Formats: sequence, structure tokens, C-alpha cells
Amino acid sequence: MKRVTHLFMGAAIGFLYCQSPALCVYSVAPSIMGAYIPDFDLHYRHRKLLHNLFSALLLTLIAWTMLNRINLWMIPDQSVIWKSFMLGYLSHLFLDALTPKGVFLLYPVSNKSLSAGIFKSNSFLANALLVLASTVMILWRVYELIGEKFLSTVLGLLP
Repeated sequence: MKRVTHLFMGAAIGFLYCQSPALCVYSVAPSIMGAYIPDFDLHYRHRKLLHNLFSALLLTLIAWTMLNRINLWMIPDQSVIWKSFMLGYLSHLFLDALTPKGVFLLYPVSNKSLSAGIFKSNSFLANALLVLASTVMILWRVYELIGEKFLSTVLGLLP
């Protein structure tokens, strides 16, 4: 899928995981980062090096270790950060598994690709629909968190 699709889906996952409007940044930002990082292997063993469960677990473990070494006193539950990162990362793998090329979930143990083959990664329609679905999820969750004030004030949809 396109980078923008991964970023929107990462944001949607972060908002869905968010428990409080004041703390959304601690779930949305890590989820977006997690959704973005797998494409760092774009020019070197793409969809293998970082598109697998081992990389997801390793990078999440690194995030968890770093968070345990610092004290973020303003966050009641620091696990939200690494859990959101992991969910964003897994959302990236899931979306890429929908393409014909798929992902190598068990690389380097296995070179077998997991592919649903539903969408081509460069399909305008597929990416547009997924971005639209992500946007709807974000708006729905923001509405749930903030209430009608969001729609009436920000979007001007209610009297």
C-alpha cells in the first residue's frame, strides 16, 4: 500500500486505542511511527527485513526497554506507548498482506510470503478506500471521545 495509507491507518489505530482525549498523543504518535517504520527497508530486502513478526517484536522490545529506563511521569500508563507502536506496526503488515506480493511474516526463518492478493499496492481505488475508512474511524473515535461539541464546533455540522 502507499505510505499515506499506512499513516492514516496508523492514526486510526492510535485513535481507536486512545482512552482519553488528553492522552491521545501517546497512542496516536507511536501508532503512526509503528505504521511507518516497516517501509524503512524499501530499498533493501523490501517486505522481508522489516515486514515480519520478528522485527515487529524486536523493535517493540526496544521501545519497551527505552520506556522503562525513563520516567514519563505525565503518562499514567506507559504501556500505551509501546502497545500502540506494536499495533501500528502490525497494521502495516496486515495491509501489505492484502497485496499480491504479500509479506514474509516469518522471515528469516521462512521465505514464504503471506498474501491475500486482494489489492495491488499502487491501486488508487484501494488506497483511497482505505484512507477514507481510516478517516471515518478517526472521526468516529474523536466524536466518541469529545462528543457533539466536536461536530458542531470543528465541522459545523450541527446547529
